[in-house]
Amino acid sequence: MGKGITRRDVLKLSGLTLGGLAMGNTAVAGDCKAQPLDPTKRNDLIDSLPPFYPGKETLSPIEMRITFVGTSFLPRLAQECNSIFVEVGGGKNGEALDQFIFDCGSGVVAKYNALGIPMRKMDKIFLTHLHGDHMSDLTHIYLFGPAQDRKTPLYIWGPGPSGLTDPIDSHVYNDDGLNVFCQKFRDMLRWHTESFSFLSTSYQNYDPPTKADWGLPVNPLPIVPTIGPPDPTNADGYGVGGYSVVPIQLDWTKNGDKDNNIAYYNAATGVKITHFPMIHARKGSIGYKLEWKGMSMIFSGDSRPSYEMINQASGVNVLIHEMVVPAEVWAAKNLGYRTPSEAYSDPNFQSALTVANAVQASSHTPQGALGYILSQIQPPPKLAVATHFQATDDTIRSAFDSIRNHYPNGDVTIAADLMVLTVTANKVIKRKAVVNDYAWYPLAQLSDKLAEPKYHDDQGNMDPTAQIDQTELIPPGTDAKGNPTYDPSGY
Repeated sequence: MGKGITRRDVLKLSGLTLGGLAMGNTAVAGDCKAQPLDPTKRNDLIDSLPPFYPGKETLSPIEMRITFVGTSFLPRLAQECNSIFVEVGGGKNGEALDQFIFDCGSGVVAKYNALGIPMRKMDKIFLTHLHGDHMSDLTHIYLFGPAQDRKTPLYIWGPGPSGLTDPIDSHVYNDDGLNVFCQKFRDMLRWHTESFSFLSTSYQNYDPPTKADWGLPVNPLPIVPTIGPPDPTNADGYGVGGYSVVPIQLDWTKNGDKDNNIAYYNAATGVKITHFPMIHARKGSIGYKLEWKGMSMIFSGDSRPSYEMINQASGVNVLIHEMVVPAEVWAAKNLGYRTPSEAYSDPNFQSALTVANAVQASSHTPQGALGYILSQIQPPPKLAVATHFQATDDTIRSAFDSIRNHYPNGDVTIAADLMVLTVTANKVIKRKAVVNDYAWYPLAQLSDKLAEPKYHDDQGNMDPTAQIDQTELIPPGTDAKGNPTYDPSGY
């Protein structure tokens, strides 16, 4: 499918005969779930992939695994906002030796949870830029990680300030980069972090990584709270607890041509991650390249078509690049139409089209432009993956037509949530994760003895009532007059 659209593929993407038995307005697919025939409401490309069962398969020492957790800018049930999870093999018992999150837009935590990815593995997050659809679920990851099994700091990489001049008051923006973002982020969430600190949120002994350990461009210094002084009982001031935030701010102008653009280089795991500038919305947007054991992956984040990408992507195993529908499709969909032809007579169409064109001129790569980029990369990527794209049969068919006009032969696919790539030196296997829509948190695994909670009793045990006013509390068992209330067990 990824190598070209055949007549059989067109039939499949049109929802006519393949993949199921037509029954009225639905088709019964192989998994016995009724699928709509409407090509705007189905994605046969992702549904045709063989299954991947999270937690049932080890990761070999020569494998990289890339899981697409969110693949859209538009939040919708089928596709959450942007995020990928990358693991490299070689850990104990077939586990990952190292792992990383690239972007974490709204809605993705539910899918991380469904995939069985524990919070302890969600401690290194690389942000391409600070748009909400790329970082809004950072809040949930940060706040609920220490209540699960991430008892160590949250490390966040991202671009520094834009340096742009404000058109109204002429001040220079030196405060719109990652460091200031993380400071404000930490401070605004104080109520939550304090309220959860009757739980143990750190280990008794934790040796934080140094600049040399991770090959960082800056010293990994934790955010110091501006609300009250650092307190010996508050791990923030020491950078060792789960509510510590450690920003690794990157110079977004660097590309490795004449300067050092390394964001992370862990000699122990062999993973090297570099960054380079992208063209998106405002100065201060970057892409990332991960290299490990001779394999490589690029994640563009958001960008307009860029010569920088052509240079960076030469010979990569997997290129993950953003793509958007043509502006007229974008405008028509935003007005509630299935196709542009249905929208042409709408008096609001031209204004919607003007806005869509402006957004794309500011920020994005249309599908034909992605095809051109791929045609210029030499040697080409072993697999190119378009993401940030609202993937349904109608848009997928159109996108492949546009891409193939420029890039007729290379392996290309279009991402949807839960697509999983297993990457080795000479091959990339595409599958779809099978998950439980009703999953609870994965089993917590702790690596050391827990430290005393911040809010504790005289014995050092957690004190869950230390921060609440119990004057009007209805107690379990019996009330103050000896009248029965409710069972302490909760039943």
